[in-house]
Amino acid sequence: MKKHSGLKKVLICIAAVLGIVVALAAFVYINIKSFTVKRMQTTAGQEVYLMGTFHADHFDPVANYSMEEMLNAMQNIDPDVVFIEAREENYEQHGVVDGPVDMCIAYCYCQDNGIPVEMVDYWKVDDDNFKQNTTTDDRDDHIHQKIMEKLKLHDNKKVLIVCGFGHLYPQVKRLRGEGFVKEKLPHVSELFQNDGREFEYPSLLSDVWEQRAFFYAYTYPESIQADETINEEVKSQWPVDENHRFYDSQMEYCDLFRANRLYR
Repeated sequence: MKKHSGLKKVLICIAAVLGIVVALAAFVYINIKSFTVKRMQTTAGQEVYLMGTFHADHFDPVANYSMEEMLNAMQNIDPDVVFIEAREENYEQHGVVDGPVDMCIAYCYCQDNGIPVEMVDYWKVDDDNFKQNTTTDDRDDHIHQKIMEKLKLHDNKKVLIVCGFGHLYPQVKRLRGEGFVKEKLPHVSELFQNDGREFEYPSLLSDVWEQRAFFYAYTYPESIQADETINEEVKSQWPVDENHRFYDSQMEYCDLFRANRLYR
């Protein structure tokens, strides 16, 4: 009898723990956006926001964070300048915004609204450290260095840094190491709400995205294949899109943009 009573208590404890875990998971899911925006202040009193984004997952309703909500947050934060996860060198050399889809959308929003944009991403294709679709401490160190350099150019401005969610906390940690103070952000959920206006994607988006699709389908792979310093194993990750499958798949996003559809 005692054995059964002990087993019953164990099962009750397990059920209670599982209930707590499920409740916490539900809370995080419902409030996921509230964890993606941070506000910090420099030692000189400059206001800096960081917003972690979900890249292509914004187009999946399961993520509970739409592109519309991302743009609402940008509008409600009302920055003087925006830093995005894209590489400045490719913009300067090729005129392409080479970051993920949400970075192209953020860039175009800024163009429509007269907000200066700085590009702070870093990664390169080489034999030693390259692996597609990953981030490393070295990459975040370089991004942090670029952020600090760009902040010096806008030291009296409210800055919004838009980056993938995987970079959010590493960058907060590095900024705190510079003496930045993390500030409480009350009513953060309200940042993602709009004023009742009908949603539209930024006006230049299809053109900017097409340039990006062409760059990654053809221009960039061709440059990698021609680079004698890169080994064949790494080059194999960057084939030229001869059958146009990658390019065509990327251009499917333009169907969403032109129809102002939020989800695939």
